[in-house]
Amino acid sequence: MGLSQDDCLFATYYIEAKDDLYSVARAIAEIETTGKWSGPGEPSALFRECQGEVAAVREFAPGKGEIDLLFPLVNLNLEEVPFPSLWLTMVGGGTHALLAYSKSRLLDFRLPPKALAHFPGPRFGIEGTRRLLGAPPDEVLIGTIIKPTAGLTPAQVAEICYQAAVGGVRFIKDDEKMLNPAYCPLAERVRLVNQSLRRAEEETGRRVLYAPHITTNPDRLRDNAYIALENGATALMVNFFASGFASLETLACDPAINVPIYAHCGGKEALSRAPGQGVDPNVVAKFARLLGADYFRVSTLGGYLVGGSREEALSLASVLQGPLEAIRATVPAVSGGLNPRNLPGNLAVFGSDVLVLAGSGITEHPMGVAAGTTALRQAAEAFRAGIPLGEYIRDHVELRLALTNEKA
Repeated sequence: MGLSQDDCLFATYYIEAKDDLYSVARAIAEIETTGKWSGPGEPSALFRECQGEVAAVREFAPGKGEIDLLFPLVNLNLEEVPFPSLWLTMVGGGTHALLAYSKSRLLDFRLPPKALAHFPGPRFGIEGTRRLLGAPPDEVLIGTIIKPTAGLTPAQVAEICYQAAVGGVRFIKDDEKMLNPAYCPLAERVRLVNQSLRRAEEETGRRVLYAPHITTNPDRLRDNAYIALENGATALMVNFFASGFASLETLACDPAINVPIYAHCGGKEALSRAPGQGVDPNVVAKFARLLGADYFRVSTLGGYLVGGSREEALSLASVLQGPLEAIRATVPAVSGGLNPRNLPGNLAVFGSDVLVLAGSGITEHPMGVAAGTTALRQAAEAFRAGIPLGEYIRDHVELRLALTNEKA
């Protein structure tokens, strides 16, 4: 039939199978589009138009390799349900369930411009974030994560945010375990944090964005977003595995929700960690970018999370920031063990158009949260000035204490 990529969803899989890879590829293309013709006579013209095709097979070893498949866009309902159309075609059908192979991993996908036009993409990205903060183009945007993850009252959260803001952070988010329990309700927490950040701004002249965690059931997500905004939230955080991928689109497409969205990706590794199986992290990141994520986590180089190798991290950052027609870039949020010691190395790899997030790397400073934030900022200053940390600590006590573990 000779399908054109201009009219198709192009998907690449890694497959391990006992059978011939081309036969497996044809089976997936068939089952994820039309199945076998069961009508009377010969297949209709419409049926043939809807059939998927195998674009390429690359066998690396017997029964192991990559396959490229073409899924006709005519089968997808991009006008009404763009993301479910992608998910059910590439992941949610029989693709990963066939007995014909032992492993199947979705590695990547591409959409033509006319299909990409149905996705919102981020509203703000790095340029919009700097605009909201009044930050210059070369400023390293330092953020933090509220720690401890639970057991804090709204007043305690607000005090932590104040100290971090005075120290120099520009972005604060809740930890994902902050589930708005009775002892720390969303409205009161956001209201008190907003007051503390306004006080810090009056003292420092620096604005700080705060993204409270609003994850909930899909039918209540907008309610939580509106509660947060009414009480002063300047960003929002949602875990799209818990609330559903479409939760990002729900927030990004609502004109009343005109703040950046931190797409928390906890759960990504459940799909991607097993070698050769599941859904590649790059695919998850591309989904999040299409659906409106302004920020998405990339593992710290030298941190404690999987995906922290230079190759993996740069690959993920490329998916978030690379050209994608009119879709704005998503800001990589570098986190997971970030601290003053490894910050320069991460900036050297990722550049300054990222959001660097440190939780315990700030809160465990012997002089407290404000000093921990200052130490991280000093590490960024040393990097920008091209001065080794070992030299910079001579005149910067906060950084010295962070690196030497001396007592204050």
